[in-house]
Amino acid sequence: MSRITTIALVALCFMAALLLAINLHQGQKHKAELLQLELTASEQDKAQQTALLEQLYKVSSDNDAAQADLRSSIESVNTALLKNKRAMEQLKNESKEVRDWADTRLPADVVRLRQRPDIASAAAYRDWLSQRDGLPSASEPSPNQWRAQSGN
Repeated sequence: MSRITTIALVALCFMAALLLAINLHQGQKHKAELLQLELTASEQDKAQQTALLEQLYKVSSDNDAAQADLRSSIESVNTALLKNKRAMEQLKNESKEVRDWADTRLPADVVRLRQRPDIASAAAYRDWLSQRDGLPSASEPSPNQWRAQSGN
């Protein structure tokens, strides 16, 4: 091979090595930029997660306080209920009239008003309410008024 061909091949090899080095440097530069973007996104995600955790902690604390209030309310209601039951028992023990009144059966209409099925969800409660007997309109007499009119 001639000297010019050898120099040309060496120059081509040198140019190829230079281009490879430039590409490698640019690739590393892009990688560094990508890592920086990922790091920035990760820091933003962490900040959002921290804010979300703080918000959840506040909601949890509020929930705990509300539950404590509810437990306190339930306790006071149970105390008042027990007090009323004791007072009723004392009245029943002291007075025959109260004892006789307490032993009588409730009227059928009152029993019907107090009957409720086991309801497990809001939808079941809504369905139960919609199936119940509605109140008559003001222009229609009630069943009690019908009985009173038919009895006359």
